[in-house]
Amino acid sequence: MTDSPYAHYSTPDPEYTALLATFPESEPQDPNDIVAGRQALDAVIAMNREAAQDQLPDPSSYAIVDHRVPVADGTAHILIRTITPTANKPSTFPLLYWTHGGGFIMGTVEMSQDTLTRRSVELQIAVAIVEYRLAPEHPHPIPVTDCFEGLKWVVTNAGSFGADISKGFIIAGDSAGANLTAVVSHLMRDDPFFQGKQPSGQVLQIPCIVDPRSYPEKYKAELRSLDTVQVQGFNKQIICDIYAKHLKNPPEDPTASPLLFSSHADIPPTFFQVAGLDGLRDEGLLYEKVLRETGVKTKLHVYQGLPHGFFLFFPELGASKKFDEDFRDGLVWLLNGHSARPT
Repeated sequence: MTDSPYAHYSTPDPEYTALLATFPESEPQDPNDIVAGRQALDAVIAMNREAAQDQLPDPSSYAIVDHRVPVADGTAHILIRTITPTANKPSTFPLLYWTHGGGFIMGTVEMSQDTLTRRSVELQIAVAIVEYRLAPEHPHPIPVTDCFEGLKWVVTNAGSFGADISKGFIIAGDSAGANLTAVVSHLMRDDPFFQGKQPSGQVLQIPCIVDPRSYPEKYKAELRSLDTVQVQGFNKQIICDIYAKHLKNPPEDPTASPLLFSSHADIPPTFFQVAGLDGLRDEGLLYEKVLRETGVKTKLHVYQGLPHGFFLFFPELGASKKFDEDFRDGLVWLLNGHSARPT
């Protein structure tokens, strides 16, 4: 089996290896037990939020509001949670639209809420977090259309929660949320609604970019990490099952595999954060290269020897703290360049 050209990023991080050795051995969770998976992830989120309470800004410095937003011609509703700075408040703030991860089948607005709250207050930006409907109950393209319709609602109603996209407009997400963000950036480019309202940048954290069932022949030699990176509970079959059994997308549909869009021209500047010991690593690295070669301005950080979602499951690691700091710096990079972004 040919190794990945990016295999050197797999060398395990020493701090991660030492931490992992302190955990008792356990049976991997059944990836097809979605209810148990959701419960386990919710427990991790709750534990992390409890541990991070002392890191949150003063409650008087921000306001959180939940919005029930109609989608699918009003036949359904989704939650959009907004976070707005309140201390020393100017009239309006730049906007960050966040899409959570969770393999399209789990996750909530609470996954990154505390991190986004800190970023909101520190950088003085308004944040909107979308809670799209999940597969398998709501298969493809529902997660995409929920995120896209939710974004249209956010842009239309930005003033109601203190956002002004002319001051900066970033779309962002992690894992499956990064996939949805990458798709949405293409849909925005081609939708007349967003003429004059294009984002100034996007953030893609540990992204999944292409259904493994439809790897383009010309890229197969660069897409090896799902075959070569061995991490318990995360392998190529699990990813294929998410797409085929749960999301149920056509394998070559670019609205599930944004790498497959016929053109990546006019995609906004993109900040990448990729984990080195992640089966999805090569997708993120390849997509950064493809965008860069198309003329898109990119910035890339790779976290050597760390697994998918390490910052969520092992927040105590030094690399997790660096990941958070790099995210902040990536937002600043995109916000500082927003005035040069054509609309």
